Amino acid sequence: MTQSPLQRRRKPVQERSKLTQDAILEAFVRLLLEKDYTRLTIREIAAVAGVGLGTVYEHFPGKGAIAANCIHQRFKNVGTHSLACIEAMRGQPLAAIADALLDTMVELHAEQPQQWTALIYLERRISDAEAYRSLYQYFVDIWAQAIMASAEQVAESVAESVAEATAREVAWVLHTAVYGMIYQTLMNRPERIATPQFRAELGALVHGYLANRDAVPRLG
Repeated sequence: MTQSPLQRRRKPVQERSKLTQDAILEAFVRLLLEKDYTRLTIREIAAVAGVGLGTVYEHFPGKGAIAANCIHQRFKNVGTHSLACIEAMRGQPLAAIADALLDTMVELHAEQPQQWTALIYLERRISDAEAYRSLYQYFVDIWAQAIMASAEQVAESVAESVAEATAREVAWVLHTAVYGMIYQTLMNRPERIATPQFRAELGALVHGYLANRDAVPRLG
C-alpha cells in the first residue's frame, strides 16, 4: 500500500510536538510565497522554522507530506469554523444561516489572501482526483447541514430521507457557486476578497438561487 500524503511520521500528541509541526507548516507557506514549490527544499523549510533538518524528517516523511498537511489543515480550519457557525445559528431561517456562513468563509479567506492563493494553486498541482472529490464533498456536506439546521427545514412535514436528499441537491449547487467565486477570485483577483462589493456579490449569488430554486426544472 502507498503511504497517504497526509500521514505524518509523528503525531502531535504533546504541545511541544504540535508547536514544532505548526512551525514547519508555517515556514512552508512563507517560503511558498517567495519561490516555486518545485524549488523549495527541506533544508530551507527547516531553517525558516528554526528547527534542525532531522527534526523535520521526524515529523514529515518529505516535502509532499508537508504540502498536503498544510493544505488539509487550512481547509479543515474553514470547515471547523463553518460547522460552529451552523450550530450557533440552528433553527434560524436559511437565508440568515447562509449569510452567517458566507461571513465566516469570506473573513477566513480575507485574513491571508496571498497565502490562500499560493495554496490553491499548489492544491491543483499535487492533489489527485480522489483527494479533490473528498474535500469537495466535505464542504457540500457542510452546506447540507446548514440547510437541515434551518427553521424552514425543521418545519417541513416531509420524510427525513426526502428532506436530506433535497438538502444535498441544494447544497451541491450552493457549494459549487461559493467555491467557484471565492477560489477563482483568490486565484485571479485576491485583492477583491476583503471588499464589501465581493461579499455583496457573493450574497446576491446565493440568495438569488435560494429564492428561485423551485423554478429550476427537475429531471426525472
